[in-house]
Amino acid sequence: MKEQELYGVIVLVRRLFHELAATVDELHVDLDITAAQRAVLESLSVEGAATVPDLARRKKVTRQHIQILVNSLVQAGRAELVDNPAHRRSALVRISEQGAELFRQVRTREKRVLGPMAKRYGLKDLKLVAALLGDMAGYLEESRT
Repeated sequence: MKEQELYGVIVLVRRLFHELAATVDELHVDLDITAAQRAVLESLSVEGAATVPDLARRKKVTRQHIQILVNSLVQAGRAELVDNPAHRRSALVRISEQGAELFRQVRTREKRVLGPMAKRYGLKDLKLVAALLGDMAGYLEESRT
């Protein structure tokens, strides 16, 4: 039955998500960064500065959750709050120079660990999985609107 197979895929996606988080936490324990903080730094590095509400929308989590992460990153000097010309009361969060350097270090470590994993799979298979997961995410997003 297709529904059971779909559920099995969803269970595996959740497992992969948690395995990735655990791997990141272990890999970067000496850097004092969590998987959740890493995700915010990645968003700031790749997508640029954003408000806390914008970051929360990107990650599909609560604004309060992101605010806690941003506060910890700002306190550690890894992100900074700057004036937002579009909205006086909602500052922009941007990655700091220290945060950008840390994120480069994080990505270098992750490539060393994930590089061998990437070699296990063919490019065609990885593209198929990426397309399928992207389509599934898009379907769910559309179904909520």
